[in-house]
Amino acid sequence: MQRFLFSALVFTLLPTLGHAQDKLKTDGFGSVSGTVTLKGKVPDVVSLVDKMKIHADKECCLAGKANEKVDTTWIVDSKTKAVANVVVWVKPPTGTYFPLHEKYKNRKETVVIDQPHCAFLPRIAAFNPVQYDDNGKLVESGMDVLIKNSAVVPHNVRAIGHPKSTDGFNRNLPPKTELSVMKDLKDRQRLMPQNLPVSLQCDVHSWMAGKLFVFDHPYYAITKEDGSFEIPNVPAGAQITLMAWHEGVGWVLSNKGETITVEKGKTLKRDFTVTAP
Repeated sequence: MQRFLFSALVFTLLPTLGHAQDKLKTDGFGSVSGTVTLKGKVPDVVSLVDKMKIHADKECCLAGKANEKVDTTWIVDSKTKAVANVVVWVKPPTGTYFPLHEKYKNRKETVVIDQPHCAFLPRIAAFNPVQYDDNGKLVESGMDVLIKNSAVVPHNVRAIGHPKSTDGFNRNLPPKTELSVMKDLKDRQRLMPQNLPVSLQCDVHSWMAGKLFVFDHPYYAITKEDGSFEIPNVPAGAQITLMAWHEGVGWVLSNKGETITVEKGKTLKRDFTVTAP
């Protein structure tokens, strides 16, 4: 029954998702990789300790690791200026959908977002719950997102997405419990693909924030702490658009992105910079 409900939701939302008409004509697959660095001054690290000290759950919050007690909107290497948590992906031309590499036709991965103390770890995540099959039908990918509360105190998770795609959800998570986005949520609470990330918030601890990108294809990556990213198995031989987004600035390559063409069997190298406000 749950699979039926999700399938019904997918087709209900197809007009708002911009249902693709034709498979993009390509000649194989390649990859896109690069490094993202900061242009200008490295933003100051903002401590959350003072807020934690006056909270009723201060013992749990202050027990977290160093990266759980600061605002991690910006994670920048002070020497190389490498920027972490930049989401990079490719987009097909309007009216088309990407062919699916064999590797992604039966996905089983689960993205885990934990709250071991008073922070979302990781802060930035992405998944593709649905994708186009060889016949242009939007089907479940097999991926899931598991939101955990490993802490000894309660949390809630409030997810806010684009209203045309989802109603979002607000769920309480008592200590040592978890929420499966694909199994525990139904109808319009399910998270569907959209241009901008779904915002995650804990209202119990107001400083807690996270972002979850929801794609309708698997061709995306998130930069590591050394600023590097790699998108493997990207459709080759056609003009597509490279997109990038960072929480601190929004669009990195503008909301129109950059036109690229990946060659079959080769890696397109693309480095770029982010300017902090």
